Amino acid sequence: MAVPTPPEEGSGFSLAKVIRLAWILVFLGAVSELVIFLSISGALCLTAAGTVAIINFRWLEMVIERVVQPGKPSYDFSSILRIIGRFALLACVLAAIAWLPQIDPVAIVLGFSAPVAALIVEGVRQSRVGGG
Repeated sequence: MAVPTPPEEGSGFSLAKVIRLAWILVFLGAVSELVIFLSISGALCLTAAGTVAIINFRWLEMVIERVVQPGKPSYDFSSILRIIGRFALLACVLAAIAWLPQIDPVAIVLGFSAPVAALIVEGVRQSRVGGG
């Protein structure tokens, strides 16, 4: 009878890898913005938008872990207030970014796309390694 081997340590889907890859993409995008376009404001916009997107991704992860717990979900009034508060904070930061002069909309879109691109890369990597 064959004994199943445990999966390799780095083979599973990891949100930490997604976040690390998102930070790498934000950093590379900001450096590219500085080198190619010589735009400090574009690099700052990309970094700010990427930071906000990664923070929002982490918050969403925490809310989902709290609400969708197997056994005893803790979806109470506190969870609702946290969700509303975090989205209000996100809206305030986005409004501040949008009202500042010299905003580069392409850099903001690229910054917000970093966690999405990191999720896609990690999902493709996981499907090739084995799993989902």
